[in-house]
Amino acid sequence: MNTLSADRNRRILVIDDNRAIHEDFRKILAPGLPTSAALNIAETELFGGPTNPVPKIEFEVDSASQGQEGLALVRSACAAGRPYAMAFVDIRMPPGWDGVETTRKIWEVDPDLQIVICTAYSDYSWNEMFEKLGQHDGLVILKKPFDTVEALQLAHAFTEKWWLHQQSRRKMHELENMVAARTRELQTANEQLKNEMAERARTEEVLRQAQKMEAVGQLAGGIAHDFNNLLTIIRGYVQCLNSEMQRNADVDEALREIDVAAERATKLTSQMLMFSRKKKMQPRSINLNEIIPQLGTMLRRLLDENVALKIETGGPPLTIRADPVMMEMIVLNLAVNARDAMPHGGKLLIATYEIEIKPEDCQRNPQARPGQFACIRVEDNGSGIAPEVLPHLFEPFFTTKEVGKGTGLGLASVYGIVKQHEGWVEVESELGHGARFKIFLPLEFKNPKTGTLLPKPALLVGGSETILLVEDEHSVRRLAKLLLQRQGYRVYEASSGVEALAVWETHGSEIDLLLTDMIMPGGMSGRELAEKLAGKKAQLKIIYTSGYSPDTISQNLTLKEGSNFLPKPYHPDKLIHIIRQRLDEPAPAPPALKN
Repeated sequence: MNTLSADRNRRILVIDDNRAIHEDFRKILAPGLPTSAALNIAETELFGGPTNPVPKIEFEVDSASQGQEGLALVRSACAAGRPYAMAFVDIRMPPGWDGVETTRKIWEVDPDLQIVICTAYSDYSWNEMFEKLGQHDGLVILKKPFDTVEALQLAHAFTEKWWLHQQSRRKMHELENMVAARTRELQTANEQLKNEMAERARTEEVLRQAQKMEAVGQLAGGIAHDFNNLLTIIRGYVQCLNSEMQRNADVDEALREIDVAAERATKLTSQMLMFSRKKKMQPRSINLNEIIPQLGTMLRRLLDENVALKIETGGPPLTIRADPVMMEMIVLNLAVNARDAMPHGGKLLIATYEIEIKPEDCQRNPQARPGQFACIRVEDNGSGIAPEVLPHLFEPFFTTKEVGKGTGLGLASVYGIVKQHEGWVEVESELGHGARFKIFLPLEFKNPKTGTLLPKPALLVGGSETILLVEDEHSVRRLAKLLLQRQGYRVYEASSGVEALAVWETHGSEIDLLLTDMIMPGGMSGRELAEKLAGKKAQLKIIYTSGYSPDTISQNLTLKEGSNFLPKPYHPDKLIHIIRQRLDEPAPAPPALKN
């Protein structure tokens, strides 16, 4: 598009081989004649003063005698940003191009140029001319000889038309820019809306998943609570049988198997409570070289038959301070991920060993630090992990598995557990060549090579005090009463808080200790019962018991396992020990009397 100034374009090009024609056009279009002093005097004498001259529009006229010369001027004017508005072109200009050819060439350079073809006779018919030049609204035929006014009118009309055409184009260009800008804004807004809708859909999906997980967690917690009651009964009666029956080897073996199965079930309930987030981390000194091999049977059930499992845990003990259930969760999650990466089978290696991290080793991983560490390595030869996936591997809800095949929480849980234990995770993988996860955990201490003597089990000590046993589960209550009576205690029992208050009204003065379940039917919890009875008897000793973890049910009540809280399922010995220990604690001092 040609450069456009705010002023009208009055530039006109005359292309004619007759020099006289050029002079005629100059006289018509750009006369430039100065007004003489004599003419002014004559006007004053005739009209009483000089007349106001009508302003004349003068045009800037350039001349060319041949078509080629005219084309060169047009090209030069366009390059300089000062194009011609119109041109008068003669039809016959021997020996060069004629007017039609000249017009065609010029329009190739400047299609906006308005052209008047001047002809004294018909060299071309209208049809022939339009056939050569095509339909064009910037073309007029002027017959020679033409009138001065006619030429002047054409000059005015065509230069004005050129200017209006440029204005229209500029406005159209501005409008197109505005439309394009608005379109971009709408596209941006539309894209933003799509992203917001997609984010909302993802958030809703995460919320649904969280709600589903919460429901499953509540279910798991409830099942674990009920299961703990059953386990308390099983383990309690096994211990009773162990101490009373006349047995042979087969009975001994059967009882041991029952006790081992109950112990495994107890660990299962612990995992269920962990899953439902109703159990806090319970760190203790553990040996990884003992914990990991115990998972072999469970892992083989989780893995497909075409996955070969190998566990390497040789060497001295690897003692760390950790929650054993969480360590099992780490290995189980990584093993399940490895299984899913080997749909057609493969090899899975789980190894534990001690490693020294040197300062130079920390340069490749900012989370690492120098020292002695236990390392759990889980390695498979499956499909591997794509490079673009690795940075997102431990993000919650990030998963490459199909919908319904994974929650995206497994590796996030692994990462969180390891960080809780002041360790870090390293991943090595190549697409198509398997993956290797390394878990680094700080060693608690270097174990001596020589073994240590196991402490002797504490003697069971009973007593003659009176205990109020409150438990809604009949079988658990019956077992606990039996165990306590065998140790010499007098026991009053109740199945609810309301029933316990009735027992207290009759025997409250005799009761030394309250052993109550935390959650019971009848509208009164164990805590509410304890508060009511403690208000009646300040020196009353209280022990709470529950199949839920203390952090779930405490609600600002301080519960300490082994002191005032006995978690289910409990071993009979633990029941006897905590009862005796609580009874032997000094009673709280009575409030001082005011003067």
